[in-house]
Amino acid sequence: MARETLNSVSGLSLQQKIRRAISWLSHPDGPLRNWRYVPTRMLLRKLQSESAEIRSYAAEALGSVGDVHAVAPLIDALTDSSTTVRRFAISSLGHLRDERAVAVLIPFLQNEEPDMRRTAVVALGELGLSEERVSTPPVQVVEALINSITDTDNAVCSAAVVALGRIGNPQAIAALNALAETTESEWIRRYISEALHQIKEQNS
Repeated sequence: MARETLNSVSGLSLQQKIRRAISWLSHPDGPLRNWRYVPTRMLLRKLQSESAEIRSYAAEALGSVGDVHAVAPLIDALTDSSTTVRRFAISSLGHLRDERAVAVLIPFLQNEEPDMRRTAVVALGELGLSEERVSTPPVQVVEALINSITDTDNAVCSAAVVALGRIGNPQAIAALNALAETTESEWIRRYISEALHQIKEQNS
């Protein structure tokens, strides 16, 4: 009902049209009960723009609006020809914290660009923090992040360590301790120490 337009009911009487309009406006996904309705649809149109710059803006902004109706279009945007659009789409999917994004984001951890991998790590870290799964984050998220703490890029490695600390799943403890013994980076050891402390606090 929320997607119907008044044109689609042109054959109805005026009274029926009014009832349809009221029902549409008051629908949970409609403009009166969901303030995200208008900005989301405006941004989704911009996400189809011929301009990569405009698509990038739309992909970034959709994460801030927070409407789950943007999840599927943002997943589609992961195949955009623009690297910037893809990166913003990944980040926004993390902000939206919808489980549909988990499976499509994990492959980006193998991307040849370190910045893309780091963005995916941060997004997956957010997906592991959704309210419904805060105590039991998706196993595939935790395992993917554990694999990323050995990334050849220190920024990706650090982001994965931080994400695991925030999620607080004890499954990560052994891998974090192992990394602490082998890494040559003092900063990463500091991140590991903080992450282990966070995991301990969340499971005490």
